[in-house]
Amino acid sequence: MDTPTAPTAPRRRDAAATRAALLAAARELMAKHGVEGTSTRDVAAAAGVNQALVYRYFGSKEKLFAEVVKGGAEGSESEIATTPLPDLPHVLLTRALEHVAAPGTGSLSALVTAANDDTVRAHIRERIENSFGAKLAPRLEGQDVELRAELLAALITGIGFLRGKIGTPAISAADQELLGHYVDLMCAPLLAAPGDADGSEFGSPSGNTGPDSP
Repeated sequence: MDTPTAPTAPRRRDAAATRAALLAAARELMAKHGVEGTSTRDVAAAAGVNQALVYRYFGSKEKLFAEVVKGGAEGSESEIATTPLPDLPHVLLTRALEHVAAPGTGSLSALVTAANDDTVRAHIRERIENSFGAKLAPRLEGQDVELRAELLAALITGIGFLRGKIGTPAISAADQELLGHYVDLMCAPLLAAPGDADGSEFGSPSGNTGPDSP
C-alpha cells in the first residue's frame, strides 16, 4: 500500500527576484508611457505579482520610479571615470544604441520621456551630475569643464532619444559606424585640451575627413 505523500509546502517567494521583476517592469513601462501613464497596478501585472508587493518593497510609486532612475548608473559612471577620453564618445554611443535595441534598460534617453514628474526629474539630474559632472568634468582641462561635460551628456542622450523614442529617419537609418564618426567629430572640441581646440587628437586617423575618405 502506497504511503500518502505529504502535501508540498508552498514555495517561498524569492524577495530579491520579485523586487528585480518589479523594477524591470517599472523601467519598461515608465520608458514607454511616462510616470503619469504608469500605475502600480500596471507594474505589478507586468511583473506577475500582487500590487501590494509594490508598496511592500518600495513604499510608494514615487520611490519605485526613483529607484528605476537610479538603477544602471554605476556601470556608466565607472566607464566615464576610466575610459580614455578619445574613446569615450564611442563607448557612450555604443551603450546608448544597446539601450535602444533593448528598451526598458534604464538609459537616460529612455528615462527622459518620464521626466514630467518632479521627483523623477530630480533623480535624472542627480544621475547626470554624478556621471558627467563628478566623473567627467574633473578629467577635462581648460574652461567650462562642467558645461562641456553636460553638453556631451546632452549629445549622447539626444541621439538615443531621437533614434529610440522619436524615430527620426536619418538617425534611425544610420549605421553605428557612421553615427560614431560624426559623434567623434562633435565631441572632440568638448574633450580637447587647451591648445587643441580643433580636437585634432580626437579626430579620424590620418586626417580623414569622413567615413569614406581614402
